[in-house]
Amino acid sequence: MTQITPISRAMHCGRTIAIAAFALSISAPALAGRPLVFAGASFGEHGERGEYLGITAPFFSSHYFTQRLAISDYYYQYGANGTTVRVRGEAVEAALGAQTAWQGGWVEASSGVRYRENRVTPSGANAHADGGQFGLPLGLQGEQRFGQDWAANGIVFYAIGPASYWGRARFLHRTFGDAWAGVEVIKHGDPDYRATQGGLVLTGIKVGETFTLGFFAGVKKTSGQPRSFYGGAELTKGF
Repeated sequence: MTQITPISRAMHCGRTIAIAAFALSISAPALAGRPLVFAGASFGEHGERGEYLGITAPFFSSHYFTQRLAISDYYYQYGANGTTVRVRGEAVEAALGAQTAWQGGWVEASSGVRYRENRVTPSGANAHADGGQFGLPLGLQGEQRFGQDWAANGIVFYAIGPASYWGRARFLHRTFGDAWAGVEVIKHGDPDYRATQGGLVLTGIKVGETFTLGFFAGVKKTSGQPRSFYGGAELTKGF
């Protein structure tokens, strides 16, 4: 979830999810120099799902460098040559990021190491995605506010090795308190499949002093599969 807060709170607190069925790449600018825990879950109409948990923090108390560790569990499917290919797996990622902020916006670039362990059925349907594989994730994310009530943010990740990608753009309007509502567009894939998602998002809902909650839902089209609904929730906790 990306929470929009005044720039006067130093480095903006944003949470990036890139858990596009097969891949996990998560990054977040530090919340005013403090650690941030993030978690969430997504689901699809045909049984697709993904769960993740991670933590990000300043690197040696720096306001310009961050470190993060994240784990995920997922299931996704797609069609190929008349066959439905199903992939179940887990992933772990560690990364470092460099960030900067200005009045009304911020940007962060990150890289690290990622390991995934996939189980593909039917056997032999996708040898490229099956089994264990290390990858080098490269990420870029940022946000820009327009006045007090409008904002746009974007995320793009590419994993060298698996050759997988995940990108998302959100356009948001302030609704109540710290909450923002708007639309999102997501594209992700690898050499064997592609997917496009679009829907609505409500994010930045404050729960107590340190928790922030968000929800999203929409329609997804995956190669070789009919259109389907997706949805999920995201949660962050600052310290």
